[in-house]
Amino acid sequence: MSSGQAQAQAQPLARLRPERRRMARTKDQAARRLQLVSATIELIADHGIEKLTLAAIAERVGVSHRLVAYYYADLESLVHEAYEAAAERYYWARLRALDETAEPARRLSQLIRSGLPRQQDRRLSQVLNELSVSASRSQAHAELMSRLFDREVSLYLCVLQDGQAGGAFRLTQPTLTIARNLVALEDAYGFQLLAKSSSVDAAAALDALAGYARTVTTMPDDDFPPGRI
Repeated sequence: MSSGQAQAQAQPLARLRPERRRMARTKDQAARRLQLVSATIELIADHGIEKLTLAAIAERVGVSHRLVAYYYADLESLVHEAYEAAAERYYWARLRALDETAEPARRLSQLIRSGLPRQQDRRLSQVLNELSVSASRSQAHAELMSRLFDREVSLYLCVLQDGQAGGAFRLTQPTLTIARNLVALEDAYGFQLLAKSSSVDAAAALDALAGYARTVTTMPDDDFPPGRI
């Protein structure tokens, strides 16, 4: 092979190397951001939002305070990322999992089950609880929680409206009222589950939500039994 041919073959490889370096750097930066957000979620859940600091996040991850500031301009940016992680669990994931081909009663039961926190959701749910408390003092946090509430309500609205239009549901209250009540019940029972209340367990919470759903949609028990939730 001539020297000219070798140089011609080497040129494309040389052009690829910087791109690969950029891809690796982008991947490393994404991993670091995820690390910082995860630490933020842990700290909010374990110690409360009022005690959250950039220094505490840096210490949890094992990096310098300046490195945290390199990725996130201020503490509120990290709090917002923690909120988005919780919104992914309680809105976007539920929306994706909803079976649009199922009967309205089945979709309603899917929503009720997915709205209650599981053990693996504890920290994300604690983030939302902390933001709810902080909302009385922070307009920014109040807007975040209001947005999530409205999004969750919209999940129920779609199912209730479809069920009513198709004759599966005969609603005893306005659709919006029912949807809001279901989300409010999720939040209330979810708080009890996170607090490990001795009087409420997951089965009791599901049964209470199913009972309300049956009452306001006037479905027979056989169409919407607690066991299907």
